Amino acid sequence: MARNTSLSRTECRRRALLAADWFCNSQVVSREPAHDANHGRAVYNHHLTSGLLCRGLSWSQGRAIMCLLGAFQVSGRQCYADAAIRAGDYLRYGLQVTDPRDPRIHGSFREEIPASRFCYPRDGIEGALGLLLLHLATGQRDYLQRAELFANWYLRVVMNRRTNWPRNAIYFDEPRRIMGKEASFQAGGAPFFWHLFQATGKKKYIARGLKPLADGLLARWFDPASGMIGSKAAPGHHTGAGGAAINDDGASIALTCMHAATGQRKSVYLDAAVANAGWIVDRCPRPLPSFAGVGMQAITLTEVSAMTGDRKYARFAAGLMADQVKLQVNAPRQPDRHGAFRGEDEPTKWYVPGSDGREFITTRCTAYSALALLRLHGVAIGPGYSARGFARFAKPIALTGPSPR
Repeated sequence: MARNTSLSRTECRRRALLAADWFCNSQVVSREPAHDANHGRAVYNHHLTSGLLCRGLSWSQGRAIMCLLGAFQVSGRQCYADAAIRAGDYLRYGLQVTDPRDPRIHGSFREEIPASRFCYPRDGIEGALGLLLLHLATGQRDYLQRAELFANWYLRVVMNRRTNWPRNAIYFDEPRRIMGKEASFQAGGAPFFWHLFQATGKKKYIARGLKPLADGLLARWFDPASGMIGSKAAPGHHTGAGGAAINDDGASIALTCMHAATGQRKSVYLDAAVANAGWIVDRCPRPLPSFAGVGMQAITLTEVSAMTGDRKYARFAAGLMADQVKLQVNAPRQPDRHGAFRGEDEPTKWYVPGSDGREFITTRCTAYSALALLRLHGVAIGPGYSARGFARFAKPIALTGPSPR
Protein backbone atom coordinates (compact mmCIF):
# COMPACT_ATOMS: atom_id res chain seq x y z
CA MET A 1 0.00 0.00 0.00
CA ALA A 2 1.16 3.53 -0.73
CA ARG A 3 1.74 5.26 2.61
CA ASN A 4 3.85 8.33 1.92
CA THR A 5 1.46 11.25 1.45
CA SER A 6 3.94 14.09 1.85
CA LEU A 7 3.30 15.86 -1.47
CA SER A 8 1.84 19.30 -0.84
CA ARG A 9 -0.45 21.04 -3.32
CA THR A 10 2.40 23.46 -4.04
CA GLU A 11 4.76 20.58 -4.77
CA CYS A 12 2.21 18.91 -7.04
CA ARG A 13 1.90 22.16 -9.00
CA ARG A 14 5.67 22.62 -9.22
CA ARG A 15 6.28 19.13 -10.52
CA ALA A 16 3.38 19.24 -12.99
CA LEU A 17 4.74 22.48 -14.43
CA LEU A 18 8.21 20.93 -14.73
CA ALA A 19 6.64 18.19 -16.84
CA ALA A 20 4.88 20.81 -18.97
CA ASP A 21 8.22 22.60 -19.36
CA TRP A 22 9.64 19.37 -20.77
CA PHE A 23 6.83 19.16 -23.31
CA CYS A 24 7.72 22.71 -24.38
CA ASN A 25 11.48 22.20 -24.45
CA SER A 26 11.39 18.86 -26.27
CA GLN A 27 8.84 19.90 -28.89
CA VAL A 28 9.99 20.48 -32.47
CA VAL A 29 9.65 24.13 -33.48
CA SER A 30 10.30 25.04 -37.10
CA ARG A 31 12.39 28.19 -37.40
CA GLU A 32 13.87 29.91 -40.43
CA PRO A 33 16.01 29.13 -42.25
CA ALA A 34 16.08 25.48 -41.09
CA HIS A 35 12.42 24.55 -41.63
CA ASP A 36 11.21 21.30 -40.10
CA ALA A 37 8.07 19.42 -41.14
CA ASN A 38 7.84 17.98 -37.61
CA HIS A 39 6.78 21.40 -36.31
CA GLY A 40 4.77 20.89 -33.12
CA ARG A 41 5.67 17.23 -32.71
CA ALA A 42 6.18 15.80 -29.22
CA VAL A 43 8.50 13.03 -28.02
CA TYR A 44 7.41 9.39 -27.89
CA ASN A 45 10.40 8.19 -25.94
CA HIS A 46 14.02 9.21 -25.45
CA HIS A 47 16.70 6.71 -24.45
CA LEU A 48 18.93 8.83 -22.26
CA THR A 49 21.93 6.50 -22.38
CA SER A 50 22.27 6.22 -26.16
CA GLY A 51 20.48 9.41 -27.17
CA LEU A 52 17.97 7.57 -29.39
CA LEU A 53 14.86 9.74 -29.66
CA CYS A 54 11.55 8.60 -31.15
CA ARG A 55 9.02 11.27 -32.05
CA GLY A 56 5.38 10.94 -31.14
CA LEU A 57 2.10 9.81 -32.62
CA SER A 58 -1.41 11.21 -32.50
CA TRP A 59 -1.85 10.08 -28.89
CA SER A 60 1.46 11.68 -27.91
CA GLN A 61 0.15 14.97 -29.27
CA GLY A 62 -3.20 14.63 -27.53
CA ARG A 63 -1.67 13.85 -24.15
CA ALA A 64 0.83 16.67 -24.52
CA ILE A 65 -2.07 19.06 -25.22
CA MET A 66 -3.87 17.89 -22.07
CA CYS A 67 -0.80 18.56 -19.93
CA LEU A 68 0.04 21.88 -21.56
CA LEU A 69 -3.49 23.27 -21.28
CA GLY A 70 -3.66 22.09 -17.68
CA ALA A 71 -0.38 23.88 -17.00
CA PHE A 72 -1.72 27.01 -18.69
CA GLN A 73 -4.83 26.78 -16.55
CA VAL A 74 -2.92 26.77 -13.27
CA SER A 75 -0.17 29.21 -14.26
CA GLY A 76 -1.45 31.51 -17.01
CA ARG A 77 1.89 31.20 -18.82
CA GLN A 78 1.45 31.79 -22.53
CA CYS A 79 4.33 29.46 -23.44
CA TYR A 80 2.16 26.47 -22.51
CA ALA A 81 -0.73 27.65 -24.66
CA ASP A 82 1.62 28.26 -27.58
CA ALA A 83 3.09 24.76 -27.32
CA ALA A 84 -0.40 23.22 -27.13
CA ILE A 85 -1.42 25.07 -30.28
CA ARG A 86 1.72 23.87 -32.08
CA ALA A 87 0.92 20.30 -31.03
CA GLY A 88 -2.55 20.74 -32.48
CA ASP A 89 -1.10 22.08 -35.72
CA TYR A 90 0.86 18.85 -36.21
CA LEU A 91 -2.35 16.88 -35.74
CA ARG A 92 -4.37 19.10 -38.07
CA TYR A 93 -1.90 19.59 -40.89
CA GLY A 94 0.42 16.60 -40.53
CA LEU A 95 -1.68 13.59 -39.54
CA GLN A 96 -5.42 14.02 -40.12
CA VAL A 97 -6.80 12.65 -43.38
CA THR A 98 -9.04 15.34 -44.85
CA ASP A 99 -9.26 14.01 -48.43
CA PRO A 100 -12.92 12.89 -48.78
CA ARG A 101 -12.35 10.58 -51.73
CA ASP A 102 -11.98 7.48 -49.53
CA PRO A 103 -14.70 7.41 -46.85
CA ARG A 104 -12.95 4.50 -45.08
CA ILE A 105 -10.17 6.79 -43.89
CA HIS A 106 -11.66 10.29 -44.18
CA GLY A 107 -11.25 11.92 -40.75
CA SER A 108 -8.75 9.45 -39.30
CA PHE A 109 -5.22 10.24 -38.11
CA ARG A 110 -2.28 8.61 -39.81
CA GLU A 111 -0.58 6.51 -37.15
CA GLU A 112 3.15 7.20 -37.05
CA ILE A 113 4.09 9.77 -39.68
CA PRO A 114 2.23 11.75 -42.38
CA ALA A 115 2.93 8.91 -44.83
CA SER A 116 1.55 6.11 -42.61
CA ARG A 117 -1.01 3.83 -44.22
CA PHE A 118 -2.85 2.75 -41.08
CA CYS A 119 -4.46 4.11 -37.92
CA TYR A 120 -4.93 2.72 -34.41
CA PRO A 121 -8.24 4.33 -33.42
CA ARG A 122 -7.44 4.31 -29.67
CA ASP A 123 -4.36 6.41 -30.45
CA GLY A 124 -6.25 8.63 -32.85
CA ILE A 125 -9.03 9.41 -30.38
CA GLU A 126 -6.45 10.95 -28.04
CA GLY A 127 -5.46 13.32 -30.81
CA ALA A 128 -9.11 14.13 -31.46
CA LEU A 129 -9.63 14.87 -27.77
CA GLY A 130 -6.62 17.19 -27.91
CA LEU A 131 -8.26 19.12 -30.76
CA LEU A 132 -11.54 19.27 -28.86
CA LEU A 133 -9.74 20.72 -25.82
CA LEU A 134 -8.10 23.31 -28.05
CA HIS A 135 -11.55 24.27 -29.31
CA LEU A 136 -12.73 24.75 -25.73
CA ALA A 137 -9.61 26.73 -24.93
CA THR A 138 -9.47 28.98 -27.99
CA GLY A 139 -13.01 29.11 -29.31
CA GLN A 140 -11.75 28.29 -32.80
CA ARG A 141 -14.31 26.19 -34.67
CA ASP A 142 -11.78 24.46 -36.91
CA TYR A 143 -10.69 22.36 -33.94
CA LEU A 144 -14.29 21.32 -33.28
CA GLN A 145 -14.98 20.57 -36.92
CA ARG A 146 -11.94 18.33 -37.09
CA ALA A 147 -12.88 16.59 -33.86
CA GLU A 148 -16.31 15.85 -35.32
CA LEU A 149 -14.73 14.70 -38.57
CA PHE A 150 -12.80 12.11 -36.57
CA ALA A 151 -15.83 11.19 -34.44
CA ASN A 152 -18.03 10.55 -37.46
CA TRP A 153 -15.32 8.41 -39.05
CA TYR A 154 -14.99 6.45 -35.80
CA LEU A 155 -18.73 5.80 -35.54
CA ARG A 156 -18.99 4.92 -39.22
CA VAL A 157 -15.87 2.80 -39.70
CA VAL A 158 -14.23 1.87 -36.38
CA MET A 159 -17.26 0.68 -34.40
CA ASN A 160 -17.92 -2.92 -35.36
CA ARG A 161 -21.69 -3.17 -35.89
CA ARG A 162 -21.66 -6.89 -35.12
CA THR A 163 -19.88 -6.63 -31.76
CA ASN A 164 -20.66 -2.97 -30.94
CA TRP A 165 -17.01 -2.54 -29.99
CA PRO A 166 -14.22 -0.64 -31.75
CA ARG A 167 -11.77 -2.27 -34.09
CA ASN A 168 -8.14 -2.13 -32.98
CA ALA A 169 -6.74 -0.96 -36.31
CA ILE A 170 -7.79 0.36 -39.68
CA TYR A 171 -5.42 -0.43 -42.55
CA PHE A 172 -5.85 2.00 -45.39
CA ASP A 173 -4.94 -0.40 -48.19
CA GLU A 174 -6.19 -3.67 -46.65
CA PRO A 175 -9.89 -3.33 -45.78
CA ARG A 176 -10.24 -6.92 -44.52
CA ARG A 177 -7.12 -7.05 -42.36
CA ILE A 178 -7.90 -7.41 -38.66
CA MET A 179 -5.48 -6.76 -35.81
CA GLY A 180 -5.55 -8.74 -32.57
CA LYS A 181 -8.31 -9.32 -30.02
CA GLU A 182 -10.77 -6.86 -28.59
CA ALA A 183 -9.07 -4.71 -25.96
CA SER A 184 -10.46 -3.12 -22.79
CA PHE A 185 -8.28 -0.04 -23.21
CA GLN A 186 -10.49 1.00 -26.14
CA ALA A 187 -12.99 2.22 -23.53
CA GLY A 188 -10.50 4.97 -22.68
CA GLY A 189 -11.81 6.88 -25.70
CA ALA A 190 -15.14 7.50 -23.96
CA PRO A 191 -14.34 10.97 -22.50
CA PHE A 192 -13.93 12.27 -26.05
CA PHE A 193 -17.52 11.39 -26.92
CA TRP A 194 -18.90 12.72 -23.63
CA HIS A 195 -17.25 16.10 -24.04
CA LEU A 196 -18.07 16.22 -27.74
CA PHE A 197 -21.72 15.77 -26.80
CA GLN A 198 -21.36 18.61 -24.29
CA ALA A 199 -19.85 20.81 -27.00
CA THR A 200 -22.43 20.02 -29.70
CA GLY A 201 -25.56 18.67 -28.01
CA LYS A 202 -25.62 15.81 -30.55
CA LYS A 203 -27.05 12.74 -28.81
CA LYS A 204 -25.44 10.31 -31.24
CA TYR A 205 -22.15 10.81 -29.44
CA ILE A 206 -23.74 9.35 -26.31
CA ALA A 207 -25.84 6.64 -27.95
CA ARG A 208 -23.26 5.38 -30.44
CA GLY A 209 -19.99 6.42 -28.80
CA LEU A 210 -19.96 6.77 -25.03
CA LYS A 211 -22.64 4.26 -24.07
CA PRO A 212 -21.33 1.29 -26.11
CA LEU A 213 -17.87 1.85 -24.64
CA ALA A 214 -19.12 2.02 -21.04
CA ASP A 215 -21.58 -0.86 -21.44
CA GLY A 216 -19.05 -2.97 -23.31
CA LEU A 217 -16.46 -2.41 -20.59
CA LEU A 218 -18.91 -3.62 -17.94
CA ALA A 219 -20.05 -6.63 -19.99
CA ARG A 220 -16.65 -7.77 -21.22
CA TRP A 221 -13.97 -6.82 -18.72
CA PHE A 222 -15.37 -5.69 -15.38
CA ASP A 223 -15.45 -8.22 -12.54
CA PRO A 224 -18.16 -7.08 -10.10
CA ALA A 225 -16.93 -9.47 -7.39
CA SER A 226 -13.48 -7.86 -7.14
CA GLY A 227 -13.89 -4.53 -8.92
CA MET A 228 -11.03 -5.39 -11.29
CA ILE A 229 -10.98 -4.32 -14.92
CA GLY A 230 -9.44 -7.09 -16.95
CA SER A 231 -7.47 -7.27 -20.16
CA LYS A 232 -7.14 -10.01 -22.76
CA ALA A 233 -3.83 -8.63 -23.97
CA ALA A 234 -0.61 -10.47 -23.23
CA PRO A 235 1.28 -9.26 -20.13
CA GLY A 236 2.93 -5.97 -20.98
CA HIS A 237 2.37 -2.26 -20.63
CA HIS A 238 -1.40 -2.74 -20.20
CA THR A 239 -1.73 -6.11 -18.47
CA GLY A 240 -0.41 -7.56 -15.23
CA ALA A 241 -0.69 -10.87 -13.42
CA GLY A 242 -4.09 -12.51 -13.52
CA GLY A 243 -5.17 -10.51 -16.54
CA ALA A 244 -5.60 -7.26 -14.61
CA ALA A 245 -5.54 -4.03 -16.62
CA ILE A 246 -2.79 -2.40 -14.56
CA ASN A 247 -2.75 0.51 -17.01
CA ASP A 248 -6.25 0.79 -18.42
CA ASP A 249 -5.38 3.93 -20.44
CA GLY A 250 -8.40 5.69 -18.99
CA ALA A 251 -10.95 2.91 -19.54
CA SER A 252 -12.38 3.37 -16.04
CA ILE A 253 -13.23 7.00 -16.90
CA ALA A 254 -15.82 5.63 -19.33
CA LEU A 255 -17.80 4.68 -16.25
CA THR A 256 -17.75 8.12 -14.66
CA CYS A 257 -18.54 9.79 -17.99
CA MET A 258 -21.53 7.53 -18.53
CA HIS A 259 -22.65 8.14 -14.97
CA ALA A 260 -22.52 11.87 -15.62
CA ALA A 261 -24.48 11.38 -18.83
CA THR A 262 -27.32 9.68 -16.95
CA GLY A 263 -27.87 12.82 -14.89
CA GLN A 264 -28.66 10.64 -11.88
CA ARG A 265 -27.19 10.67 -8.38
CA LYS A 266 -26.66 6.91 -8.46
CA SER A 267 -26.08 4.48 -11.33
CA VAL A 268 -24.53 1.11 -12.09
CA TYR A 269 -21.70 3.01 -13.75
CA LEU A 270 -20.77 4.94 -10.61
CA ASP A 271 -21.09 1.76 -8.55
CA ALA A 272 -18.63 0.04 -10.89
CA ALA A 273 -16.23 3.01 -10.83
CA VAL A 274 -16.25 2.97 -7.02
CA ALA A 275 -15.69 -0.79 -6.98
CA ASN A 276 -12.75 -0.40 -9.36
CA ALA A 277 -11.26 2.32 -7.15
CA GLY A 278 -11.64 -0.06 -4.21
CA TRP A 279 -9.74 -2.73 -6.12
CA ILE A 280 -6.94 -0.26 -6.85
CA VAL A 281 -6.69 0.71 -3.17
CA ASP A 282 -7.20 -2.66 -1.48
CA ARG A 283 -6.48 -5.50 -3.88
CA CYS A 284 -4.18 -4.41 -6.71
CA PRO A 285 -0.78 -6.11 -6.28
CA ARG A 286 2.05 -3.74 -5.38
CA PRO A 287 4.52 -2.65 -6.57
CA LEU A 288 2.80 -2.13 -9.88
CA PRO A 289 4.77 -3.64 -12.79
CA SER A 290 4.11 -0.55 -14.90
CA PHE A 291 5.67 2.90 -14.83
CA ALA A 292 2.76 4.72 -16.47
CA GLY A 293 0.07 2.67 -14.76
CA VAL A 294 0.73 4.38 -11.43
CA GLY A 295 -0.16 7.80 -12.83
CA MET A 296 -3.29 6.46 -14.52
CA GLN A 297 -4.43 4.77 -11.31
CA ALA A 298 -3.93 8.06 -9.47
CA ILE A 299 -6.06 9.81 -12.12
CA THR A 300 -8.79 7.19 -11.66
CA LEU A 301 -8.74 7.60 -7.88
CA THR A 302 -8.92 11.39 -7.98
CA GLU A 303 -11.83 11.12 -10.42
CA VAL A 304 -13.79 8.81 -8.11
CA SER A 305 -12.92 10.98 -5.13
CA ALA A 306 -14.31 14.04 -6.92
CA MET A 307 -17.45 12.19 -8.02
CA THR A 308 -18.23 10.71 -4.59
CA GLY A 309 -16.72 13.21 -2.17
CA ASP A 310 -14.77 10.40 -0.49
CA ARG A 311 -11.27 11.71 0.17
CA LYS A 312 -9.76 8.31 0.91
CA TYR A 313 -9.26 7.74 -2.81
CA ALA A 314 -7.47 11.06 -3.27
CA ARG A 315 -5.29 10.33 -0.24
CA PHE A 316 -4.25 7.00 -1.71
CA ALA A 317 -3.55 8.70 -5.05
CA ALA A 318 -1.34 11.20 -3.23
CA GLY A 319 0.60 8.31 -1.73
CA LEU A 320 1.07 6.71 -5.13
CA MET A 321 2.35 9.96 -6.60
CA ALA A 322 4.70 10.62 -3.67
CA ASP A 323 6.57 7.52 -4.83
CA GLN A 324 6.01 8.15 -8.54
CA VAL A 325 7.79 11.52 -8.53
CA LYS A 326 11.04 9.70 -7.81
CA LEU A 327 10.98 8.90 -11.55
CA GLN A 328 11.00 12.59 -12.52
CA VAL A 329 14.30 13.72 -14.01
CA ASN A 330 16.04 16.59 -12.25
CA ALA A 331 18.57 17.99 -14.72
CA PRO A 332 18.03 21.77 -15.07
CA ARG A 333 21.00 22.14 -17.42
CA GLN A 334 19.53 19.54 -19.82
CA PRO A 335 16.14 20.87 -20.93
CA ASP A 336 15.62 17.94 -23.31
CA ARG A 337 14.97 15.75 -20.24
CA HIS A 338 14.46 17.98 -17.21
CA GLY A 339 10.97 17.43 -15.77
CA ALA A 340 10.15 14.29 -17.77
CA PHE A 341 9.35 10.99 -16.06
CA ARG A 342 11.40 7.87 -16.58
CA GLY A 343 9.77 4.61 -17.57
CA GLU A 344 9.15 2.74 -20.81
CA ASP A 345 6.58 -0.02 -20.35
CA GLU A 346 6.77 -1.32 -23.91
CA PRO A 347 9.40 -3.96 -24.74
CA THR A 348 12.63 -1.96 -24.79
CA LYS A 349 14.11 -4.30 -27.41
CA TRP A 350 11.93 -2.47 -29.92
CA TYR A 351 14.11 0.59 -29.37
CA VAL A 352 17.47 -0.31 -27.80
CA PRO A 353 18.16 -4.05 -27.38
CA GLY A 354 19.36 -4.92 -23.90
CA SER A 355 18.18 -1.65 -22.37
CA ASP A 356 16.12 -1.12 -19.23
CA GLY A 357 12.83 0.75 -19.04
CA ARG A 358 14.27 3.24 -16.53
CA GLU A 359 16.77 4.40 -19.14
CA PHE A 360 13.94 6.03 -21.12
CA ILE A 361 11.82 9.10 -20.59
CA THR A 362 8.40 8.83 -22.21
CA THR A 363 5.34 10.89 -22.98
CA ARG A 364 3.08 8.13 -21.65
CA CYS A 365 4.57 8.10 -18.14
CA THR A 366 5.14 11.87 -18.07
CA ALA A 367 1.62 12.76 -19.20
CA TYR A 368 -0.19 10.41 -16.82
CA SER A 369 1.99 11.55 -13.93
CA ALA A 370 1.60 15.25 -14.72
CA LEU A 371 -2.18 14.96 -15.09
CA ALA A 372 -2.41 13.13 -11.77
CA LEU A 373 -0.34 15.86 -10.11
CA LEU A 374 -2.61 18.54 -11.57
CA ARG A 375 -5.62 16.72 -10.11
CA LEU A 376 -3.96 16.53 -6.71
CA HIS A 377 -3.10 20.22 -6.94
CA GLY A 378 -6.85 20.68 -7.08
CA VAL A 379 -7.28 23.17 -9.90
CA ALA A 380 -7.15 21.27 -13.18
CA ILE A 381 -10.15 18.90 -13.27
CA GLY A 382 -10.66 17.47 -16.74
CA PRO A 383 -11.91 17.33 -19.28
CA GLY A 384 -8.92 15.14 -20.20
CA TYR A 385 -9.56 11.74 -18.53
CA SER A 386 -12.49 13.04 -16.54
CA ALA A 387 -16.23 13.39 -16.72
CA ARG A 388 -15.83 16.80 -15.16
CA GLY A 389 -14.39 20.13 -16.14
CA PHE A 390 -16.11 20.93 -19.42
CA ALA A 391 -16.19 24.65 -18.59
CA ARG A 392 -12.46 24.54 -18.10
CA PHE A 393 -11.34 27.90 -19.41
CA ALA A 394 -12.88 31.23 -18.49
CA LYS A 395 -11.68 32.93 -21.65
CA PRO A 396 -10.12 31.91 -24.96
CA ILE A 397 -6.35 31.64 -25.27
CA ALA A 398 -4.76 34.33 -27.40
CA LEU A 399 -3.12 32.85 -30.48
CA THR A 400 0.45 33.92 -31.15
CA GLY A 401 1.15 34.27 -34.82
CA PRO A 402 -0.26 32.42 -37.82
CA SER A 403 -0.42 28.65 -37.94
CA PRO A 404 1.26 26.93 -40.91
CA ARG A 405 -1.15 25.98 -43.68
